[in-house]
Amino acid sequence: MTLQRGMSTGAGQRWYPWVLLSVIVSLLTACSEAAPPLEQQQIHPVKLVTLDAGREAGLLRYPGVVLASERSALSFRTGGELAELSVSAGDEVKAGDQVARLDDRDAQSQLDNARSSYELAAATHERMRVSLERGAISRSSYDEARAQFLSARANLSQAEDQLSYTVLRAPFDGVIAQVPVDNYQVVGAQQTIAELQQPGSIDVTFQLPEQQVRQIDEQRTDAVRASGTEVAWVEFSHGGKRYPAHYRKHDSSVSEGSLSYEVTLTLPEPEDITVLSGMSTTVLLDMQALTQEQKQAWRVPVSALTTRDEQPEQPVVWRYVADDPEDPQSPGRVEAVTVTPGRVTSRGILVEGDLAVGDRLIAAGTQALQEDLRVQPWVKEQGL
Repeated sequence: MTLQRGMSTGAGQRWYPWVLLSVIVSLLTACSEAAPPLEQQQIHPVKLVTLDAGREAGLLRYPGVVLASERSALSFRTGGELAELSVSAGDEVKAGDQVARLDDRDAQSQLDNARSSYELAAATHERMRVSLERGAISRSSYDEARAQFLSARANLSQAEDQLSYTVLRAPFDGVIAQVPVDNYQVVGAQQTIAELQQPGSIDVTFQLPEQQVRQIDEQRTDAVRASGTEVAWVEFSHGGKRYPAHYRKHDSSVSEGSLSYEVTLTLPEPEDITVLSGMSTTVLLDMQALTQEQKQAWRVPVSALTTRDEQPEQPVVWRYVADDPEDPQSPGRVEAVTVTPGRVTSRGILVEGDLAVGDRLIAAGTQALQEDLRVQPWVKEQGL
């Protein structure tokens, strides 16, 4: 059936062009109301940082120096020119092994003279003894000869000692830690020729600032020392393996020329690397274990800490909550977590708050965030 303008379509109704226009407008309006604004549909990419397990956040780092627990600075009793240097740093030696030798020509010459004088005095003494028994000489003449004999014997013994002093030997089994002299160098008496350390255990010392020493609780420190709890670790190379150490002691007086105290740690000598006295180290110390403060602290980037306009005095961090906990890259939302900021370190800032291991926090751009904002973890593309 063909419809005509102004004609009835049935049931007394008429079809007008404006009716069709009204229907089209209504449909368009309904579609536009069903679609959310563009900004509500946007999911913002965010950079995340994950909170680590363990006490890593509370560890403080200090430069340290290795000292052998049992060590000896080897030196000559007399001075002279080094004729032979038999060891180098890192060499293993046995008790009695030669470490170094001085030019012994002068000592040998003195020994030869002393031996000649002794032999002459001994022969004279023997003749005078026989003459005294025969009554050919007086007692005083014999006593004079005997005194010369005893003096010559003492001089010979001294010359032999002086010659032996030109050879430096290891007093016990160990490892040569350092050799601070060069061959053919003229050295003085008691000058260190080599440092010998006994294997087994080593000490590491570092300087602890005065304000941190004041925070140490003596009772807690004694308990840690008695239980053998690991509160410190030592790294012998940057980013290398950590070796647990025990807190041994700290000085009761400030180090000269500084406002710090020397702290000594002890640990078994590592078997997988060679550690020598004087080597530099990095000490990681769990200060919380030595103080009364036992709250959990988390290290976060400084850029992760921010405030909100409605509470400008309360610092917060923004935690990412994924829609799908099984998919770490799924979209999600953000929620604010109030925190208490603490010490700033070279690797971030320590905060305390209702956080847990594995929480992922927004690491940058936190000023623009708001509660329940939709976000997507940002993944660095290859080549960028």
